[in-house]
Order: sequence, then structure tokens, then C-alpha cells
Amino acid sequence: MRRFKLEGGGGKCVALRRAELRELLVKFVRVVATRLPDDVLKALRDEGEAGGDPVAKRFYGMMLENARYAAEEEIPICQDTGIPFFFIKLGVRSPYLSLMPSIIEESMEKATDEVPLRPNAVDPVTNENLGDNIGPYIPWIEYELLPDSDLTEIALLLSGGGSSLLGRSTTFKPLNGFEEMMEFIVDAVAEYGVNACPPLFIGIGIGATSEIASALAKKALLRRIGSRNRNVVIAELEELLLRRLNELKIGVQGCGAGRSVLDVHIEYSARHPTTFAVGLSVNCWILRRGIMRLHPDGGVELPLHSGVKLR
Repeated sequence: MRRFKLEGGGGKCVALRRAELRELLVKFVRVVATRLPDDVLKALRDEGEAGGDPVAKRFYGMMLENARYAAEEEIPICQDTGIPFFFIKLGVRSPYLSLMPSIIEESMEKATDEVPLRPNAVDPVTNENLGDNIGPYIPWIEYELLPDSDLTEIALLLSGGGSSLLGRSTTFKPLNGFEEMMEFIVDAVAEYGVNACPPLFIGIGIGATSEIASALAKKALLRRIGSRNRNVVIAELEELLLRRLNELKIGVQGCGAGRSVLDVHIEYSARHPTTFAVGLSVNCWILRRGIMRLHPDGGVELPLHSGVKLR
């Protein structure tokens, strides 16, 4: 096994072999596909215990039973195991920097067979299912390089097709940007939210262009349930949108009872003087996401899945 001496770190970094890292990533994908993260489970339990409509309580009971059984049997929570989105933070001194992105693709191909995952990567030209969740730009991978760091943090979001159909973006003129954004989001959820397997989790991006806003909207879904943006104005907007969307009365699984949306998160960038771009990314009640941190001493941490160990 290769060992990496960290400059100025005062210690040793025990790097996993390529095959060991691949197996670890396969296990991580299995966890995300079969176990809901702690905050999502808590949100579902809280809704189920909140009282109110007996039909809504029954739906939440079935959801929690589904999640329990999937975790115990290590089988996917939903037959649509989604498109994988990886958000990777890499320190410039990470021993795994040179393994990206090939190790991610190898792991996804192996996980497709072993978890198993439904093959969801389809060639848009030929309509051929590529068979292993590997294709042009799939899995989708975004990197953030961290200066003077040996950190390796891999976040994974499995994005299902039904709720992704609700995703959209547009660009407004800045004069009434926030007001127009509110109506854009509410109208979109009112039109299609019932088909997106509610209760929903809403990610919104604001930025200079539709491309930036859409990317931020997807990343917003990584935020913990109940957290609020550091910007007070944006935090208030999250709360306001949450109230507005629940006033639609779509309800759990479209039954009209219970909350339609469990949380709204907004991320934003600076914008152009003439644009106010908005992106919308939606996830169904099965918000499958996880984070794996690889420490320099060889330790592995799953901060969103307490009690789960990969090694």
C-alpha cells in the first residue's frame, strides 16, 4: 500500500488502494440507494406523528415501513434508482485526486450489478439503454478543489425521473425578480407537483444565467432539512415559499391531506446587471443523498447516516 507524507501535516496519510476505494464507493452507493438519511427519516416521522388526517398518517406509515424494509434487506427504496449526481470536494493534497473521475465511473458500473441499480442511462440519439448507468456526462460529477487541504468528501444524490420532470429554469429581468420567481415556482409545483410523488423537497437556484441557477438548484437539495440560508432575506424567502407551496393542498401522494412540501432550500450566486435567472430542482419524498468523508488516517465518515459503517 502506498503511503503519502503530507507536507506540513505532521502525520501520515494512509491511502486506500484503487480496488479498496472502488469497493468502498460501491458500498457507499448501496447505502444511498437503500437507506434514507437521518434528517429525511426524521422529517417523515414527524409528519406521520403530527396527527391530523388519518389517510395522510397511513401514507406516512407505509413510507416509513418501506424505508425500514429497504434498509434491513439492503435493497433499493424505489425501483427508479435515479441518475447519480456526485459533488466532490478534493483537497489539492488528497491522495485520490488523480483517480477522479475514472474511479467514480468504475464504482457506478459495479454498483449497478451488485446493489443492484436500475440502468437509467439512455442514449438520447438512439434511445438505447446503455446498461450500466455510464454514458456521456453520466454520472454527473462536479468538483470543488480545496487549497492547502487533504480532504476527500464525496456527496451523492440519486435523482429520480418522476420528480425531475418538474425541473425547469428561466430568466427574468431584475426589476421584479423575487416576485416573478415566487410565481414561477408556485405555478410549476401547482401544475405538476401531484405527479412528482409528494411530499416534495424543493431546491431553488438564483444566478446570472439559467445554467448557473440550475446547478445551484440541484446543490440546494444537499442541504439538511430544516436548515436556512445564512442570508436573512433568502432564509425568509425559503420560509415564505414553503408556506405558499403547502397552501396548494396537494398533500402526501396527492391525497390533499398533509403537507405537500417538507422543505425549500435556496442557493444563489451574484447575477448579471440585466438578468435574474431561476432554476428549480425537485425531489420526491425519497430524498436519497449521502456524504462520505475519507480522512487522512484512513477513517471513513458518513455524517448523514448515523450508525452506518463502511469499513
